[in-house]
Amino acid sequence: MTTGNRSPCHWIARGASFLGLITVTAWAWGQGWEGGTTVRSSAPLQQAEPQGITLYLEVVLNQVPLHKIEPFYWRAEQLFAAPRTLRELGLALPQTDGAALVALDDIPGLQYVYDEADQRLTLEAPVALLTGPMAQFGYELPPTPQLDPATKAPGLLLNYDVYGQRSNQSRSISGWNELRLFGIGLGVWRSSSLLLSADSQRGSLNQRNIRLDSAWQMDFPDSMVTVTLGDAYSSALSWTRSMHFGGLRISRNFALQPYRVTVPLQSFVGETAVPSVVDLYINGIRESQNRVNPGRFQVLGAPVLNGAGSAQMVITDMTGQSRVVNFSLYNSAKLLQQGLSDWSLEVGTPRRNYGLDSFAYAAYTMVSASGRYGLSNRLTIESHAESADGLRMAGLGGLLLLGQTGGVVRASYAASRHDAQGGQQRSFGYEWQGAGVSLSVATQARSAAFSDVASLEKATLPRRTHQAFVGLDIAHGQVGVSYVQQDYWATPNARYAGLSWSQNLGRYGNLHAGINRDLEGSGGTTAYFYWSLPLERHRQLWVSTQRQGQGSNAVAVGAMQSLPGDRDGWGWRLEAGAGEQAGGRAEVSQLTRYGQWRAGLEQQWGERTGRTTYMGASGGLLWMQGRMFPMRRAYDAFALVSTDGVANVPVKLENRLVGSTDEDGHLLVTPLIAWENNNLSIDPLELPADVRIDRVQMMAVPATGSGTLARFPMSPVVVVELAVRDALGAWVPPGTRAQLGAGKQSAVVGYEGRVYLQNPPAGAQLSLELPSGRCQVQLPQHLPDRGRVDVGVVSCQ
Repeated sequence: MTTGNRSPCHWIARGASFLGLITVTAWAWGQGWEGGTTVRSSAPLQQAEPQGITLYLEVVLNQVPLHKIEPFYWRAEQLFAAPRTLRELGLALPQTDGAALVALDDIPGLQYVYDEADQRLTLEAPVALLTGPMAQFGYELPPTPQLDPATKAPGLLLNYDVYGQRSNQSRSISGWNELRLFGIGLGVWRSSSLLLSADSQRGSLNQRNIRLDSAWQMDFPDSMVTVTLGDAYSSALSWTRSMHFGGLRISRNFALQPYRVTVPLQSFVGETAVPSVVDLYINGIRESQNRVNPGRFQVLGAPVLNGAGSAQMVITDMTGQSRVVNFSLYNSAKLLQQGLSDWSLEVGTPRRNYGLDSFAYAAYTMVSASGRYGLSNRLTIESHAESADGLRMAGLGGLLLLGQTGGVVRASYAASRHDAQGGQQRSFGYEWQGAGVSLSVATQARSAAFSDVASLEKATLPRRTHQAFVGLDIAHGQVGVSYVQQDYWATPNARYAGLSWSQNLGRYGNLHAGINRDLEGSGGTTAYFYWSLPLERHRQLWVSTQRQGQGSNAVAVGAMQSLPGDRDGWGWRLEAGAGEQAGGRAEVSQLTRYGQWRAGLEQQWGERTGRTTYMGASGGLLWMQGRMFPMRRAYDAFALVSTDGVANVPVKLENRLVGSTDEDGHLLVTPLIAWENNNLSIDPLELPADVRIDRVQMMAVPATGSGTLARFPMSPVVVVELAVRDALGAWVPPGTRAQLGAGKQSAVVGYEGRVYLQNPPAGAQLSLELPSGRCQVQLPQHLPDRGRVDVGVVSCQ
């Protein structure tokens, strides 16, 4: 090591070196970029004639290592490659005229650096030369939930809803019930009915039991097809009507794959010459972030938009430089993705007097079919056809997205023929949403002879229908204007105009007001006002006023506490009114794991003076797993949670506490969403310490209208602790292996001869391998079912 002041010669030498470096760099720059080639070589390349030198080089394309070693050829101070090699690297080639080799210098825009020391070839190509497949990123469809055969269990469910009231003039009781059979074979069978019993002071008694619907539904989630045999509703488009019928229905059912996206996905295309990071923002919210290699790429946006919006694609290259690409976009839930179809086919007889007669069906057979198909992401076509009792009706329609932000326009045309008379129906509509404004207009007109299957059942069709709505978002509120007109052939026309306003007042509650005007004059003008103030613990206050068109006024004030929803709890309601609805009401309700009940008293004054008391209850009875369970009413799917007999275990649905298991370790959880992943979990912190848990969370996937068995395996644990000495009285050495019985359980001896055994058989022999030989310890003849047992110090004999 040398120390001291630097001499002037040192600075002269540095200057000369720096000048030489500049000269060499300038020469290399001119040699390398003028011809598109830079060569880093420690020795001159020797050329072999006539082929030249064959080089096997590692290739880096636009700063991305391809992890490929390809052959190249050095001739006449240039690099050559076979056309096939360049195409495999993802490069576009000019016309080669059948040449066996292509000079890299002859490819326009291509620049390269050959590093002889590392045997590496670095290529820099513009995007136009890159021919690799377009990379796709962004939204990915989640996997479809699958039914677990281990959770399938047969069962019989009875849903019920009973309501009874008594006044000065009459008494009545009404009830609704639904019977379901599930878990046996395919699908679920349902049947529902109504029960009514009423009498009056005059002694008249009216009792009726009316069947509503009976059907067997089979779901095929892989093909998204549902087959219904029995009572059902026919499919309907925006320009057709649905029919209640009995027969067979086969239809597409997107609910069987609930995570599947049916609306068009927004697609954003870009390109980059170097590795970059692409961030996609929709309406200011980042939806995805992806790393992309050089070339063209496509980002699919999540279907979070309904209406007009904006998107930004921020491309940040590896040097940190960013560029922003802005898009305007529009999406609608009424459009189908390109190539996706939705359809339905029905065959049966129309239902008559529904709710009044149990088995009233028409004497003829109807056939109905509907279909929708995404011809492109901007155009969805529709079709519908009906046939019954000499009637034929068919039509075509479609929905078209206008540009990127122009909204959706829909149109349809249908024709019918019945009793030698033909008729036509035309419809047109337009809707647009975005930037705080929503707009929709629709019109539909029919000729006098136009008819459908519902017309055969005396369901009147209006001659002309016009609808319009405009909504505007204001600061913390919305304003809407609506217009509806219906013209009939033989009855008076109807025209209504309405204005509504809703406003969030922050800490002062919410306000809703509106006015509706009958433009034909018979109904006059109706105005309403409603103000509510949310309080703590599901409580709120409200005030409402209403003025009818004939001059009647009503004012009401009230307070209420709503039921908690998931958990057991109480609710109540107090209300007082003046004017046309003078009177008061008091009601109390309770939600339990066994159902819900409510009871109340209503007092009226004025012309309708009277008092009415009422009471209602709803719930269900379930036969499953060999026993009867009372439960809440199951609107769709549900789960029977089992903790293997462990009581008071807290159960959560989607991280919300919904209850605790009963003394038998069961809890019925409603509602679950069919064919979706329903997150069920238990809280292990609330469990006893002497319980072993196999899992604390599971995804329950039930079928439509069915119950699923959600089992959290648990077992009680008894721990036996003892300290072992050998025959000489010394502690058994740590690390000694202890064998229980015929190899069923083993343990390792700790310090001071400590041995811990979990769930050992009572009276079993514990064998230990000591240096002096094998010895045994006898366990107690009686052990508890659970808990901790300290045997104390024992001698191994």
